[in-house]
Amino acid sequence: MKRIGIILVILHAALLVHAQQGLPIDKLFQGQVIPQERMMETKVRGKMVAKYQLSYFHSLRFFATPSEAHLIMTLIDMGDPHKESKQEKSVMSTNTTETRMIRLEPQGKQNRYLCAKMNKKNSKRVEMVVIYMEGALSSLEKMKEILK
Repeated sequence: MKRIGIILVILHAALLVHAQQGLPIDKLFQGQVIPQERMMETKVRGKMVAKYQLSYFHSLRFFATPSEAHLIMTLIDMGDPHKESKQEKSVMSTNTTETRMIRLEPQGKQNRYLCAKMNKKNSKRVEMVVIYMEGALSSLEKMKEILK
């Protein structure tokens, strides 16, 4: 019985890692751009996100240097380079804040979204939040309403 439990835990972990695999932004989620110890990571599945028509929510919050922030926004803009034609994008910005949202091509029945918010605190420090989401949610407009 313990073996089955361990196998299920390993399988669940593998599925979580697979979610944003293949996307350029996966480098960030793996800790290759910003070290893991500098990021606050949140992963949510199930009832907590189901009310938003989502099945998976994965966010990272951290402070970055301007050069790190530029690299991350470049990775966000790349979205899924293999399926560029089906991606819907939205960019909003003010003097100190920039938000980018991308609706990636669905994977199976799951719609996929990639969002990033960058808040320039000063010339040496940028606060960032990067979110990857999956679910039945059907448009960027609905995503904007949820994230408000």
